[in-house]
Order: sequence, then C-alpha cells, then structure tokens
Amino acid sequence: MLPSPGAWRRTLRRHPWLSDAVSAGLYGLLAAGLALISANPPLRTPVWFTLALLVAGIATVLFRRRRPVLMLAAATGLCLLSLAGGTGAETVLTLITLHAVGTYRSAPTAWVSYLAASLVACGAAWILVVRANDGLPLWEPLAPPTSADPVNDWLNAALLMLIPLLIAQLFGVNAGQRRRYVAALVDRAVRLERERDQQAQIARAGERERIAREMHDVMAHSVSVMVALSEGARAAAAERPTDSMAAMGQVAETGRHTLGELRRLLGAVRTDGDAPAPEHAPQPGAPQLTDLAAQFGLAGLPVRLEVTGSASADPAVGLTVYRIVQESLTNALRHAHGATEVTATVTWSAGCVTILVQDDAPAAPDAVAGSDAPQPGRGLVGIRERAALYAGSVEAGPAVDGGWLVRVTLFWTKETA
Repeated sequence: MLPSPGAWRRTLRRHPWLSDAVSAGLYGLLAAGLALISANPPLRTPVWFTLALLVAGIATVLFRRRRPVLMLAAATGLCLLSLAGGTGAETVLTLITLHAVGTYRSAPTAWVSYLAASLVACGAAWILVVRANDGLPLWEPLAPPTSADPVNDWLNAALLMLIPLLIAQLFGVNAGQRRRYVAALVDRAVRLERERDQQAQIARAGERERIAREMHDVMAHSVSVMVALSEGARAAAAERPTDSMAAMGQVAETGRHTLGELRRLLGAVRTDGDAPAPEHAPQPGAPQLTDLAAQFGLAGLPVRLEVTGSASADPAVGLTVYRIVQESLTNALRHAHGATEVTATVTWSAGCVTILVQDDAPAAPDAVAGSDAPQPGRGLVGIRERAALYAGSVEAGPAVDGGWLVRVTLFWTKETA
C-alpha cells in the first residue's frame, strides 16, 4: 500500500535534504529529456557543455534552500549560457531559485531579486532574438516569434519570460509570508509556554516560602512553649506534683493544637485524591493576642499586653500582627534568660500599626534568631518578610535600658490590605 500524498508531504517537510534531492532529480530528468529532444535537429553544442550545464543545474537546485540568492545568481548565469549555446532547460532554474528567494528570504530581498532576474530575462530575450535574426542554430521551441521589427520580437520574447517569473515570485513571497507567520506563531507559543512554566515555578517557590514561614511560626512558638512547660513540670514534680500535672496537661494541649494547625497547613497543599480533607479553622488574628499572651504566661514568661486603637478589619493584617507578636515572644522565651516580664504593645491607627515587644532581661540575648549569632535562624527574617508586604520597617536589637527590643511598623491602604 502506497503512502498517501499527505504522508509524503509530511516526510518531505521533516527531511529537507530529501525534498531537495527529489527536486534535483526531477530537474535532472527534465534537463536530460530536453537534451535528447534537442538532438533532432542536432545543435552545434559539445556534449560536455550540455553535461556541465546539467550538473551545475542539479547543484543549484540542491542548494537553493540554504543559499537562495547565490543560487539565483548562478541560475541566471546558467540560463544565459544555455540560451547562448544549450538546450534552454536551465531557464527553469531561474523560476525555481526565484521561488526559493521569496520563500526563505524577506520580501524586500525577494523583490530586488525579481528585478534583477527580470533584467537578465530581458537580456536573455535579446539573445534569442539576435540568434534567430542572425540565422544561428537554435532549438525550435526556444525560437522567438520573428517579424520585420526586432524590437517587437524582443518585447514579445521578454513578456513570455517576465510573466512566468512574476508568477514564481508571487508564489514564493506568499509561501515565505506564510512560513514566517507560522514560525512567529510557534515562537510565540514556545515563549508563552516558557513564561507559563516560569510563573508556575515562581508561584511554587512563593508558596513553599509561605508554608515554610507559617510552619516556622507555628513550630517555633509551640515547641518553645512545650519545652518551657516540660522543664517547669520536671522541676516541680517532686515538691508540687499537682502543678507538674497541670503543666504536662498544658503541654499535651499545646501539642494537639500544634498538630491541628500543621494538618490544616499541609492538607491545603496535598494534591493526591486519597488525601483527607484539611481541617478548616479560622486563622488567628488581632483578637487572639490575649490568648497568645496567656499561653506564654503559662509557659513561665509573664507577658503584659497593651492594645490601643481599633484593630484593622482585614484578616490578613490581623494575621500578620499576630505572627509578628508570636515570633517576638517566642524569641524572648527562648533567649531572654532572667526576664521577669515582657511588654507587648500594639498601637493601631488609621492605615498603620506599631508593634513593640521588649523584655527586661539583665543582658541582651546571645542567640536571637536573625541576629549576628553564629547560626542565625529564620525568626527575624520572617518578621522582615511579613513587614515588607505592608511597606513596613523592622527594628531589632538591644534596648537602651536593657533587654531586647523589637519594633515593627506596618502601613497599608485599600490596595495593599
């Protein structure tokens, strides 16, 4: 079963060299056939000259795709030689190479090439007229119409050559425009696909960063509270067993709460169909700051919370304030050894909130996350990232009157909130 014409076209498009070889073979058959026909009546042309023109023509067809302008120049030269002393088969080369210039080069280049080919065609027509009027040997199919006026004969012969050149030029330019249009569509599709992949990667990186920040806030706070409660329970186990049991109960409650938050956080990013539905619970916000201070009080860090002004109704702002206070208090619990009280002040105003967390430790903490400690953590880094979302500022360092100070100011409008 022979392949369909569509399959042949697809094969030739996928293998340009095969297409060129087929075209060169067809031209070779045409030129050889014309050479045999021209043998009767015979021309005064050496056989080697005809064979040289044939080989040069085949080479021109083979390389027309890669060097179309150069091959057009070669084709015009071969055409003149063929009309001067050959079979005229090389006139087809001008049509083939002119079509290639229109297909594989820009439209201005194609029209300039057409103008040059037209001038050569006019010269070739004059060669035919001169040979016919001088009685030189000429193959009958190439003989121009003769009359008493050689100029009229030249115009008729020139028109017979210019019209096929114009048709080949129009077909080539049309094919070139379609080829460039398809190439532009393919390039645009590739760029859009690349941009889509880049946007997806950026979105995944941002989501991973958000999840890492949330997990750090949850884990750092909860683990610090659980460690403090466990140490207190161990110290009080011998003399105050009741307080020790209460502290361990608080450890268990904190652990359950932490597990619930982690399930909700990680369940939101599970993509497999068998994953259980995440537990939905409201995110903490400004109203939960009192409960947060109480949790740290149970862990052995007395917190004095002062809130002034009306909190923003935007839940994102409330969550940001909650996480910043939580991280600051966690750092104080872990590093402010000897502190008797931590003051957390949240001041709300129109489009602005100021958060101030300061402990009264006798010396500045030696390893606050994000400080100049040898192995800084993600604490202050996360605070700065959250503040940057609201064009805020972060100040962290030893306070003038002792202890450690964290001051964060957030700004928002209807667009950023």
